[in-house]
Amino acid sequence: MSVEARYQDLLTAVAFTGSRAVLRVTATYQPAGGLGSRVFPPTYPPQNGQPYVIEKRRVDGAERDDVLLDSVPSQANRAEEALLRAQREGTAQVPLLQVEHTGATPVVLSSLEFPHRYADAYLRDSLLDGVAFDRTDLGRSLQGASPADATALYAHDPGSLVYGAWNSHRKGRQQKFPRIYASEVVGWDPVLGARNAGRMDPLNLQGAAKQTKDGWEYSATSTKTKGEKLSEIGHGNVAPNPQHGGVTISSAQRFATLSLAGLDRIGFGAVSAEAAQAARTVLAAYALLADRLAFGRPALWLRSGCELVLESERIEWVHRGGDTEPFDLSTAEAIELFGLAAAHAEKQGLPLATETVVLTPSKALAQAIDFSLTKASGEGD
Repeated sequence: MSVEARYQDLLTAVAFTGSRAVLRVTATYQPAGGLGSRVFPPTYPPQNGQPYVIEKRRVDGAERDDVLLDSVPSQANRAEEALLRAQREGTAQVPLLQVEHTGATPVVLSSLEFPHRYADAYLRDSLLDGVAFDRTDLGRSLQGASPADATALYAHDPGSLVYGAWNSHRKGRQQKFPRIYASEVVGWDPVLGARNAGRMDPLNLQGAAKQTKDGWEYSATSTKTKGEKLSEIGHGNVAPNPQHGGVTISSAQRFATLSLAGLDRIGFGAVSAEAAQAARTVLAAYALLADRLAFGRPALWLRSGCELVLESERIEWVHRGGDTEPFDLSTAEAIELFGLAAAHAEKQGLPLATETVVLTPSKALAQAIDFSLTKASGEGD
């Protein structure tokens, strides 16, 4: 199937022409170390004595245990990271807002990294051509975006519409945009592991360390008083103690969906229906591009101790009634599809911003960045 044919498929699906209801990705993985090897899920404040999210899901009419290996927000961040890398490598051109700081430690932070996307405090506290961002025409247009007219977000930060955003850092009207793309990874049939962790000092240093204003003062006699142990400043042995030990699983699965119904709720003001459908198709192609860039490879690295090898993957349309239809899409095709969709929408009067918008931190934000990166200490000054 040509990319043009895939574009037409996407366009007609977004327009709800026919019976296609949602686009779904299902992928099955095994641990990189093979079945029986451990994987380490993300940790959270302990619940029932263990730090992992372990739950039951109903599969084929029966309950089955699973452990969360990567959450929906984390998967969105991985997709954004992949988009940013492609943008900076020149593989794909996507709209970008970027805060650049040239202080004690240079920092570049983009809208694909802001925790709250278009509504983030980093934008609120930055300047565009010397003017507070929220007071600029662009800033006002983003703050004025709504589900009825999301044109400004579409043009300058489509990720806010694809992955969701909540304008919670400003007073008054706090607009929310629900995500239209979601992905998560779970491990099936988890069995908790156990391990002990400690540290061996190659010199087996012994004694006591007393903190002083100039650092620390050594004493050959240790009273093992809290705050005076060598181990508390990184020297000496640390006895093994119980730590979370990961899990073994029968397999892992990634579930991702692109919501056509969610896309249909996004409006673009007074444009024609044809133009609105073209813009929604761009958003769908943006979501698919990020998905392929982030997850279209033979292996998936989630964190240290949690690498997965792809066994099988299926991208499919789910029709009304539950029937499915394959929709194959490689990474290279996804890049081409996004470019084609953007070109069609531009012809309809809805172009994407191709130039990166560069901002600088306000004086207060710049001071906070410099302090945090060069001077901040848990001990205080």
